[in-house]
Order: sequence, then C-alpha cells, then structure tokens
Amino acid sequence: ISMNSFVKRMLRKIGRTLITIFTKRIKNRIILITESSCGSNSYALWKYASQDVKNKYELIVYQDSLDEGRGIAHFIRKYRLISSSQLIITTHASYKPSRKHIHLQLWHGGSTKDSGIMDQSVGEQKFIIPWKTVDYIMSYSETCTTFLNAQMLSAPWKYRITGAPRNDFLFHSDGVSNLTMIFGDSIKGKKIIFYLPTYRKYNDTGYGNRDFKNIFGFSEFLTTEFDVFLEENNCKLIFKPHPHENDMALNFQRENNLSNILIFRNDDLLSNDLDLYELLNASDILITDYSSVFYDFLLLDKPMIFTPTDIDSYRERKGFLVESFENWVPGPKAFNQGELQLEINKCLAEKNYYAEKRNWQLRLQHRYKDGNSSERLWKFIDTILP
Repeated sequence: ISMNSFVKRMLRKIGRTLITIFTKRIKNRIILITESSCGSNSYALWKYASQDVKNKYELIVYQDSLDEGRGIAHFIRKYRLISSSQLIITTHASYKPSRKHIHLQLWHGGSTKDSGIMDQSVGEQKFIIPWKTVDYIMSYSETCTTFLNAQMLSAPWKYRITGAPRNDFLFHSDGVSNLTMIFGDSIKGKKIIFYLPTYRKYNDTGYGNRDFKNIFGFSEFLTTEFDVFLEENNCKLIFKPHPHENDMALNFQRENNLSNILIFRNDDLLSNDLDLYELLNASDILITDYSSVFYDFLLLDKPMIFTPTDIDSYRERKGFLVESFENWVPGPKAFNQGELQLEINKCLAEKNYYAEKRNWQLRLQHRYKDGNSSERLWKFIDTILP
C-alpha cells in the first residue's frame, strides 16, 4: 500500500468515527443500502414492505456507489445517514458505525465460486474475516449457511433462514410486461432466453476477459448463424453484461446487425425503476456459466444451460467450493455452438429435461419455495427492533 493510499484510508476512518460520534441515532430508522439493480435484496425488501412496516419504521433506500472521488460533501452525507440509522441493511458491502448500530447482511446470492477467505490468488496467503462486525445474516437454507460460512467465518447463531427477498420477484412480478418496458413489442410472442454470465476481473484491469466477437467463449462462433437459429426457433436471447462491458457488448450487437440477441444495461433497469429479478420469470431458459443466479432460477422450475468454456483457467484463478462443478450444476453443459443450439432445442421441446436434478438442487438450496421471504424477514426485524 502506498503512503498516499494509507493516508487517505486513515483520514476516511477518522472522518467516519467523528461523524458517528456527533450523529444521533434515530429510533426505528432503517437504511436499506443498494449497490446495483441486478438482484438487490435490500431493494426487494423495501419494495415488499407492508403498510404496517412503513408505519412502524422510517425506511430510507440509499443508492450506494463503488466510485470514489465524489467529494467530501457526499462522504459526510453518506456516513451521517448511515450513522443516524438504528438498523443498516445491505446486499453487498458491510457498514456498522458503532456497537449500538445493528447490521443485517443480506448478501447477493448462494455461491459455488470461492469468495471471502476462500478467494486466494495463486501463492497468496491472507486471512481477513470479512463480516467480523455483522450482527445478522440472511440465508436460504442450512446448505446456504454452510457454504457461506466457509467463506465468511461468522458465528453460526448470526444466520437467519428466511429466503432471499429478491426471489419474491420471481413469484409476484410480471416479467413479460417489465421486459416489454425495455424492449417494446420485439419480444411479443417470443421464447425468451436469458444469458447471464459471470463477470471476470483478471489481472486487475477492471474489465472482463470476454471476447465480444464470441460472447459464449467458444473456440469458434458464427454470430449470424446463431442469430438465424434464434429466428427459426422464435427465440430472443437477452444478454445482461457487467457495467464495465456495456460498450463492448453494444458494439458487438451493432457490428453484427443482430435482431435476436438483445442487450440491456444497468441504466435500462434504473430508468424503468426495475431490478433484474423483476424480469427473470419471463425467461423460458437460462444460460449462464458460473453465476449464482442459477440457484434462484431453480424456484421457477425452468431449464438452464451452462457454458463453462474456461473452466480449467477459472478453477485455477478463482476456484470452486465443490469438487466437481460439472456434476453439481442442474443442467446440460455446452462447450461449442453446435452443442448450445442442440441443448436449446432440447430445453424447448422437453418440459422435464433435467427436472429431476433441478428438483434435487432446489430441495438442497431452498428451505422456502414461495414468494414470502420479505414477509419472513420483516417479522424477524420486528424481533430485533421492538
């Protein structure tokens, strides 16, 4: 760490401490911090708050940002707001200004990939407990708790199995109507395939390693042929890239003059006041590689296809919590364009394709298989904020 970076960190720490000391906590004020519109549990919990909850608590939704350099006024406003809250609820980062504050961590999904203390680069040895100050942690199931605690090393009594608030969207949202808000009538009457790959940040570049001449990572890919395949099967493939990859993805679409591969950005969600999970139940098939979204998609009992084309390098760079990722995931694997098109046809034709394995994973990962997770979580919050 450079001296300049160290000084900045120390100044921020001193600033946060002073703000906390001179800020009065407001009884029954709850701040729900969101960082993106791609499966925010904090946002979903706020959206499914009943009128009784809104009457009982002062709810503040705060859009956090990972960007630095927004100025001292923003810094002061942010930490005054956090410090003034009795309960701090997050989906990503953790905030606990003092022992008197209560912090509820909702996290952003189950995991098959290494993270937390398990996420070590080759030759690296570090041991930092990520959630040392977290008071409570939302979980899907005992399985989820076991996997999550292997990475975060928290006390077992901190976990509360309620199910994820964002998964309520899968049961209650009108995904087709919400998708139409972004893409218009172009999706009307079409089979919808969502493609939601994992973002890869290699070599600290800040940009993914995806080749946007070949969005699936196959050794060869005929883009026009795939677009025609989608047309012939009455399908639209909807691709949500990471924000760092937006420009590359949009250029890929324009340069290839594609009509059946549609791309949307985080800004499209924000401008329509939507979360990604409010669209997901419109999907007939999910394609992903290693993203934890497949755990949530299990609740829809719809087919999914996995494209782990760089699994050997990904295992070496990132790592998995399970020994055999290929045997763990509840869907077929496609390693080239021909296999992908074949598997899409099978998923469209056979309703029960891989259904038994999906059901096995569903029972393993989710204690609750309904759309009432937010309600359960608000009932729990009532017990810690009487």
